[in-house]
Amino acid sequence: MGYAIELTEDESEILSGIEFDQPALDHEQYKRQGLLVLRLLKSLVERSAIPEARLRYWSDPEYQIGRSKASHKGLFERNGRQGDEIYTHPHFLKYLRYFLYGANLPEGAISEFERVIGNPEWVSSGDITDITKGTRDIVRRHGLKDQDEEFFRLALDVGLDVWFAKSVRDSVKQVR
Repeated sequence: MGYAIELTEDESEILSGIEFDQPALDHEQYKRQGLLVLRLLKSLVERSAIPEARLRYWSDPEYQIGRSKASHKGLFERNGRQGDEIYTHPHFLKYLRYFLYGANLPEGAISEFERVIGNPEWVSSGDITDITKGTRDIVRRHGLKDQDEEFFRLALDVGLDVWFAKSVRDSVKQVR
């Protein structure tokens, strides 16, 4: 995967014991795996392996869609989860997956999106029409019309700022 972070040997071993398919987990598996998730996160944080954009996606309210003024992490806290409880909750698995691998989109769609963006350092507000049109074309070609949040994540991963990433996400929502 193009945006997967490199794992150490120990992290790869820990990861092999983690099931990301939440419905496939029974209560005992979920409890056992929670400790693995904590060990993996601790290692990733200690070596600063999670990209800054992904950490901000998790903890910055500006990266959250909807009426909520809380970050993704803040939503867990509002629902009564604190500290390690947040990271061992089965609903955290989708965020862990993003931390590790980036947007959950087909490689072909990711490659096409990278071509639409070009060098993100050169993107300016004058490029937004071409970017959003190109994104909608990719969504139609790959049948990804309900993947607005994944395109938002991908936009962050390629280096676009949050404003551009939101425009990308909104353009995906417009696809019929």
